[in-house]
Amino acid sequence: MRIFRRKATRRILLFAGGSVFSVCAALLLWMLLPCFVADPMPRIQRRTPARIYYDRRGAAFHAERTWDGEWRFDVTPAELPEHVVTTLLAVEDWNFFSHGGVDYAALLRAFFQNLSSGRIISGASTITMQLASMADGERRRSYSRKFFQILRARKLEQLYSKERILTEYINRIPFGGKIYGIEAAAEYYFGLPAANLNQAEASLLCGLPQKPNRFRPDRSLKNARMRQKLVLRALVRHGVMTETEAARIYGEEPLRLRDFSRPSPFAALAHTPYHHYCREAKREAGNSFRISTALDPELHALILNTLKKQCAALEGVHDGAAVLIENASGEIPVMIGTLDFHDPAGGQVNAARAVRSAGSALKPFLYAEALEGGLILKETRLDDSPLRRGDYTPGNYDGNYLGRVTAAYALSRSLNTPAVRLLARLGMERLEELFRELGLKAAKVDTGLSFALGTAGYSLVDLTNAYTVFPRDGAFRTGSFLHSADGARPQSHIFHPGSALMVTQMLQILPLPGSSCAGIAWKTGTSNNNCDAWCFAFTEDYTLGVWFGNKDGTSAPALVGGSAAAPCAGEIMSAIYRFRKPTVSPKAARWLKRIRICAESGLAASGVCAHTTEGEAIRSIPPAVCRRCGKTAGEIRIVSPLPGSYRTEGKTLRMKLAAENDREAHWYLDETYLGKFSEKHLEIPAGAHTLRARSGTRGSSIRFSVSEDAQDTRK
Repeated sequence: MRIFRRKATRRILLFAGGSVFSVCAALLLWMLLPCFVADPMPRIQRRTPARIYYDRRGAAFHAERTWDGEWRFDVTPAELPEHVVTTLLAVEDWNFFSHGGVDYAALLRAFFQNLSSGRIISGASTITMQLASMADGERRRSYSRKFFQILRARKLEQLYSKERILTEYINRIPFGGKIYGIEAAAEYYFGLPAANLNQAEASLLCGLPQKPNRFRPDRSLKNARMRQKLVLRALVRHGVMTETEAARIYGEEPLRLRDFSRPSPFAALAHTPYHHYCREAKREAGNSFRISTALDPELHALILNTLKKQCAALEGVHDGAAVLIENASGEIPVMIGTLDFHDPAGGQVNAARAVRSAGSALKPFLYAEALEGGLILKETRLDDSPLRRGDYTPGNYDGNYLGRVTAAYALSRSLNTPAVRLLARLGMERLEELFRELGLKAAKVDTGLSFALGTAGYSLVDLTNAYTVFPRDGAFRTGSFLHSADGARPQSHIFHPGSALMVTQMLQILPLPGSSCAGIAWKTGTSNNNCDAWCFAFTEDYTLGVWFGNKDGTSAPALVGGSAAAPCAGEIMSAIYRFRKPTVSPKAARWLKRIRICAESGLAASGVCAHTTEGEAIRSIPPAVCRRCGKTAGEIRIVSPLPGSYRTEGKTLRMKLAAENDREAHWYLDETYLGKFSEKHLEIPAGAHTLRARSGTRGSSIRFSVSEDAQDTRK
């Protein structure tokens, strides 16, 4: 008997020990299982919030749905009233802050309820479990899914704080249709931010996630109100409020439901005229979902309306674009890429980013570089006469030539041949480097002299940004579509401030058409075959770029910079400065100095210049000194034409005869005396010719030929 008792005791101890071991092993396994589960948060965060754009004053002006077509806006529990968070916890998970992701008592209760009913009627899901379920996206209920949901919930609790889990949850729970998160729900159903919800509205909203499409008030207010009663009872049950207070909230506190026959606030923001602008801001902001832009809606509307009005007056022209940059900050408050975004014929193409032939709009940069090198001053005489370099024969827009003109006159009137001659002196390598520094390196650069007349292509955004180098005293910075509180952005100095100022003075000589403001610097451009009309205008405050054309490249006679784009830019500038004057800083005394210049050449006077006058030069940049007046009577060299073969234009070829530094000389063509002059244009017949120029006792001669079939062999 004693032996039997010992055996029984041994068996009991073994069973108890085995049971304890099994329980401990099961508990240990339960504790370790989450370690073998991947973090579900990255998958949860694939459901990103909708993107909201704010103007420079902080007002939302555009919204974009998420990639999956949902409306979802981020908000933190700290930004919500306490009664909103409390109501949500009372309905979804009252013990949220005390459990580790699983409410075991509720889970056990749900298990027996499901077992007795023979089907799954309750999941006992905590807030953490609901958040974890968003990682797999599966809606089907099963015990295996519940098991993995629990493991993922425990993984979340191990890795993240309660505040983080609650934040992710309140931004992702469904509220009906494509509405997710408490902030989107408050905006959609009440037209209010969640921070402004009263207790009645909070109790109605927090009841929706259980069956959002059944309880949503825009479809069945009766069902929503029934669910609201249950939510208020839960608050009473948890001791948050009394039954009397719950009855008052239900019966007396207002539900400020919006008019559901009208679009929701954020749906209305999806249909705005700022699509092109927002794309640029989004590209610059990266992955941000709340983008503070530099947009000024009032200026945008003003410029858009002006563009539309001008475009309607231009025959054969169907589109326009504009860019406005605030010089001090580098911010871009306006970029209009099309007149009608919804136009099926290319409305979604951003013309402000399209690469187009710039025409004469590039000339100010050539002159600035020449000033930077001390080659010219405003008063320097440049040659505006027929020019031929190989097969390239540029001419002025009106077909007329003015002879020797000042650099200021040549730039302000946009004469072509002086610019081409200036480019020949500067060299393409120097200009290519300059344009790279100005942010124009992406465009293909024409390596010939035609580059001076804008045969290279650039976008309106890049060109307008390049023009800001003049009002910024030669400093360049890349424009930004984002708003910066301090306005501090990196910049580099391209030109001496005096060079930038002198170009500005040249571009201010003529008044801007259509503008009532004085002192606006401006430059136009017209591409070959009248496909693009440009105008760039600037003050110390703003730089404006305007373009008119057709996106398919169709030309139109009306597409001339001076008559199409310039009056529009003038009207815009007048509107901007309607109630104030442009800022004008006293810069000349700081960056320029008075010197004696030669009245003949417009360069710094030498000791032998007989006629001088006073002019301006740039401080710290030594100007070129006049050499024309230092030549003796016997020194002479023919500079036009040059030796070589020329092709006739008809029976004869009109050619310019000139000696170095425009010295007066006696001229002979094939021993026929032509007269005494400094320069002259003659019709030269076909054939081989000898040209001689004589001054005093010395002279020079060249040989050249003119024929209809000859190829120009000069280098």
